[in-house]
Amino acid sequence: MSGLNKFCDALLAYAKDHCDGEYEIYASNGESFRVEVLNGQIKNYSVNDYAGVSFRVKKNGKMGYASTTSVEEDGIPALVAAAEDNASIIENPDEQFIFEGADSYPAPKVYGEELDLIGADEKIAFAKLLEKKALEADPRIIKVEGSTVVSAKSTVVIKNCHGLDLCEDSNFIAAYVIPIASDGERMNDGFGHCGGFDKACLDADKAVAKAVSEATDFLGAGSVPSAAMRVIFRNSAFCDMIETFSGIFSSEDAQRGLSMLAGKEDEKIAADCVTLTDDATLDFGFGSRAFDSEGVPGRRTVVVENGVLKTLLYNLKTAHKAGVQSTGNASKGGYSAPIGISVNNFTLTPGEKSLEQLCEKMGGGIMITEVSGLHAGANPMTGDFSLMAKGYLVENGKKSRAVSGVTVSGNFYQLLKDIEEPGSDMYHNMFGAAVSSPSVLIGPAMSVAGE
Repeated sequence: MSGLNKFCDALLAYAKDHCDGEYEIYASNGESFRVEVLNGQIKNYSVNDYAGVSFRVKKNGKMGYASTTSVEEDGIPALVAAAEDNASIIENPDEQFIFEGADSYPAPKVYGEELDLIGADEKIAFAKLLEKKALEADPRIIKVEGSTVVSAKSTVVIKNCHGLDLCEDSNFIAAYVIPIASDGERMNDGFGHCGGFDKACLDADKAVAKAVSEATDFLGAGSVPSAAMRVIFRNSAFCDMIETFSGIFSSEDAQRGLSMLAGKEDEKIAADCVTLTDDATLDFGFGSRAFDSEGVPGRRTVVVENGVLKTLLYNLKTAHKAGVQSTGNASKGGYSAPIGISVNNFTLTPGEKSLEQLCEKMGGGIMITEVSGLHAGANPMTGDFSLMAKGYLVENGKKSRAVSGVTVSGNFYQLLKDIEEPGSDMYHNMFGAAVSSPSVLIGPAMSVAGE
């Protein structure tokens, strides 16, 4: 990081002497590792390093961006000139801001020191172990489509004309396995994973057990007659639903007319049992950070409380338009990307009942364990969805036979109002947005299309 830091300091000094407006440096670097094993041999292997610097300058109320992957100091004048030129041609009327800093910042734990001790050989060995255990777990497992370990670590630096000087290191490791089961006539796959911030998170037995159970349970899965049915979304499936529709809580989408929650603060939008929080300050949360992409301190935000929308998620620009404070949800898709909005650790507060107890309460219906087609079958603006799904029938309060080839339809805005009870079985998504959810029992019957 020393070379990047030196470049950022030189860029800051040059900007001080040559920029008329406010300015900011956003820099990031890191490395990623990935290994995929097939038939006990390495199928794919990659180690990538990256580094980049984004410079933005505010002139006459307009923000111009420029970026580079070079840390050669003789390129600094051109970088600054490019940002200033871009500011002069911006036509967006929305004012953007360079943050002046805060008195204090949280310090969530986001870097697992133990991960530095896990070398490439150990990661490869773990990928092979996942495959071996999956193949040995059940005679119906005929092969493993993929057994993969990924890890990454990164550093983010923000410096600006107001004296802001922030730096944060983060890392993680994750692994997943996809076994294929066959009964001689049909084939089905399963997915199991593990991961986190220390060696203990690499639990091969847990990942394999879930993957093999999914692969074998659904070999004999059949459909059901089309009907209005009571539904439980299992925790991981409801995480996928929340992630897909998380944009409705973005003030940016609301201000663009892309969310039906625009202007709904302090109104009832969900069932009494629904509380949603966004918390960047959790230790070892997959979305935790001390500061957002504008340098605003991370915080815990209650978005929905007992069914009432308390706030949307804001960055500095959208907060200014709404006359409120930023919630610390500014984000960048990469060092060169413009500022947007995303969730940090977005969590549906759990209840007290286990998944089994939710089934007992429901009596009869379907437990949905997986939804697919989220990109094509869900409309984040209207909330409408029609998704392929699979899961289990629930009869007399107990999980029974596996079900696949069904379609569940509804509206996410209405679904929030129809949640009868959240369970206690939390699931934390580590692939994609950092969303956490328990299983949820839906009150009224939903449309399930089958045979």
